[in-house]
Amino acid sequence: MINKNIFRLLITFFVGHLLLSGCKKWEDHNAITDPNVSKDLFQRIQDNPDLSKFAELLTKSGYDKTIASSQNFTVFAPVNAALTSLDPAIVADDAKLKLFVGNHITNQIQISNTTSQLRLHMMNGKYVNLQNGKFDDASITTADQFAKNGYLHIINKMVPALSNAWGFLQSDPLMPSKQKNFLLSLVDSTGTNTFLRNVLDLKDEQKQFTFFVLVDTGWDAEVINYKAYFVTGAVDSTTNLASSAVVNDLAIEGVYQSATIPDTILSKFNTKIGIDKSAILQSIKVSNGIVHIMSKLPILPKHKFKQYVIQGENYNFSRVDRRNVTYFRDKYNLLTSTDFTDVLVFNHDVAQFYLGYQLRNVPSLKFKAYWVALHDNINNNTGTFRQMLGIGTPTANSLPYITVQPNNFNEVYLGEFTLSSFRPFLNLHLTADNSTNDDANKITVDYIRLEPVL
Repeated sequence: MINKNIFRLLITFFVGHLLLSGCKKWEDHNAITDPNVSKDLFQRIQDNPDLSKFAELLTKSGYDKTIASSQNFTVFAPVNAALTSLDPAIVADDAKLKLFVGNHITNQIQISNTTSQLRLHMMNGKYVNLQNGKFDDASITTADQFAKNGYLHIINKMVPALSNAWGFLQSDPLMPSKQKNFLLSLVDSTGTNTFLRNVLDLKDEQKQFTFFVLVDTGWDAEVINYKAYFVTGAVDSTTNLASSAVVNDLAIEGVYQSATIPDTILSKFNTKIGIDKSAILQSIKVSNGIVHIMSKLPILPKHKFKQYVIQGENYNFSRVDRRNVTYFRDKYNLLTSTDFTDVLVFNHDVAQFYLGYQLRNVPSLKFKAYWVALHDNINNNTGTFRQMLGIGTPTANSLPYITVQPNNFNEVYLGEFTLSSFRPFLNLHLTADNSTNDDANKITVDYIRLEPVL
C-alpha cells in the first residue's frame, strides 16, 4: 500500500511539472525578472529608436492612448525605414491616418510562430493575414516582445489599409465601367445588392476572394455569347439575364495569384472556368483578396448550363388531390446496386392525372429527357401502362407517351424538346394515360433527368 501511494505521488509530481513547463510565453512574461513587465506597448515602442516614426503616428492618430490602456493588444510596428514612403496625404488626413495605423493593431494576443494562416481582426475593422513570421507582405524581424498588456512585433514594411474587392469595384478608376455599372444595378426593393447576397459578399473582410474583372470589350463579348440562351422578346431583359449569367461566375472564394493560378478553377456554382494567364492584364491586391483585370474570360455554355435531375417524390402540385393513393416507395436498383425512393399513384380514377414539378430559370435551349420508372408488378398487375412527360402543359406533344415495361431499372430515353424562350418557371407534368382504368392509368417515377444539348 505504501509503495502504491509513493507511485501515485511521483506520477502527480511528474504531470504537474509537465503542465508548468508547458505554460505559454504570455504567462512567462509576468516573471518578476522580466524588465518589461511594467511597461505598456506604447512605452515599449517609445523605447525603440527605430520605431520613433511609428510612435509619432500613434500619437497623432490617438492610438497611443489605446495601446497604453489596460486592455490587451498585439502591435505590428514598422521600422522607420519602412515609413519613408508613406503618402503625406494619409498623415494629413485624420480619418486616413487612423485607418492606416489601426491596420497594425489587433486586440488579440497573438504570437508570431503560427504555421497555419490566421486572419487577424485589426482595430480598423479589416483583417490581415499572419503566417510563418509574415504579417501580410511584411516580415517580422523582431518577434514576441513582451509588454504588460500584449505583444510587440517589429516588421520591415508598412501594411496599408486597402479597399476590399467591393470597394475596388465602387471607386477604383481601374474598374471597367460596364461590369461595374451592371453589378451596382443589381438592387432589390429593400436596397440590397442581390449579387452580394446570392453570389458572394465581396465586402466581407473575414474571407478572401478572387474577383475577375472584364474590360468593356471582353464583357460585351461574353454577354453577346449568352444572349441566345436568355431569349425573352425584350432586348433589355435578355441583356440583363445574359449579364447575370456571365457575372455570377466571376467571383471565387479563395485567393489565386496570377503566377500560380491553375488553368481551370470552379466557381461557387461548380462552373469550370478556363484561365488564360496571358489574358490577365493587371492584378490588384485588395484587403480581402485579389482582383484580376482580364482582356477576356470565355466560359463555355456546356460548363455553365447543368443538367436537371428531378426526384419523383418531390412533386410541387397535382391535377387533383389524390394523396390517399400516392405512395413513396423505398426500393433497391438491381443494376446500380443503390437504394432509391420513387413515387407511385394508382387507383386514382382520373383520366390524365398528373404530378407536377416546377423548375426555375431554365435557359432557352434544347434538352434530352430521361427517366427511371419502375413497374414491379404494381397491384399484382404485370401488364404495361403508358405515361408521358408534359413540358409546360400536362398534354404538350413535345414528348410522346412512353410504355413503362415491367421490372426495368434502366434509364429510359424520352426524346428531345426545345425551349424557344427563357422560362423563369417551367412546369413539368408526369401525366397518366387518358383512361379511368386503374391498371392503365398508373404513374410512377424515380427521377426525371433533363440534359442540355450543347
